[in-house]
Amino acid sequence: MARLLLEMHDVHLAYRLRKSFFRSEHHPVINGVSLQIHQGQRLGIMGHNGAGKSTLLRLMAGIYAPDRGRVINFGARVSLLSLQAGFDPRLNGWDNALLSGVLMGMSRKEVRLRLKGIHEFCELGDQMNDVLGTYSSGMRARLGFAVALAMEVDLLLIDEVLSVGDQDFQEKSEKAVRHAVEQGCAMVLVSHSPVKLKKWTDSVLAFEKGMICSSSSEEVLSVS
Repeated sequence: MARLLLEMHDVHLAYRLRKSFFRSEHHPVINGVSLQIHQGQRLGIMGHNGAGKSTLLRLMAGIYAPDRGRVINFGARVSLLSLQAGFDPRLNGWDNALLSGVLMGMSRKEVRLRLKGIHEFCELGDQMNDVLGTYSSGMRARLGFAVALAMEVDLLLIDEVLSVGDQDFQEKSEKAVRHAVEQGCAMVLVSHSPVKLKKWTDSVLAFEKGMICSSSSEEVLSVS
C-alpha cells in the first residue's frame, strides 16, 4: 500500500471579517473536510472561485492552522505552487529559491547545489538578480515550478498555475511534473476546469462552500 503523506480530520477554518471598528464577524471558509493523500496520488479538486480551494491548499501546506480538526503531515516535504503565495517580494530570485528550499526542510548546502538547475529551468536569465516585486505573475510561477521540482518534494500542491509561460515552457513544466509523479511524488491540483483535471488527475473531488460534496470522478468531470 502506498505511503500515507497527509491526512485531514474534520477540518474547519473561518476568516474574521471586520464590519466596523467595534464589530467583526467570522466567515466560514472550510467546513468539515476530511481526506487522505498517499504517495503517487494525483488528486483533483474542482470548484468555482470563492469555494475555498486555495485556502484548503494552504491548510495542507501548513501555512494556515485549522480552527477545529487536525491536519497531520507524516514527514512529507510539501510545496505549494500558487501565484499568490510562497515568496518574499523584497528578495531577489536567488534568495527566494534558497529560502523556499530551506522552508521545505532542506539544508542551505543542499539548496545551493540545486540553484544552477533552478536557474536553468525557470529561464529567467539575469532577472534572477532582480527583487521579486518586479516580477510578473508568470515569472513568479516559473520560479515556483523550478524550485518545487528541484527540491524533490513528496507532495506538490498546485493552485491553477499549470498554464504559464510560452508553449515550450508549458511542455517542459508538464514533463517535469509527470516525471515527479512517476517517481512517487503526490499531487493535488485545484481548478475550475474539468478538461485540465481530466488530463492531470486520477480522481476528483467536487468542492463547494468549503465542503467536499462529491467524490465521483465521472460525475465531476462530466460537468461542462
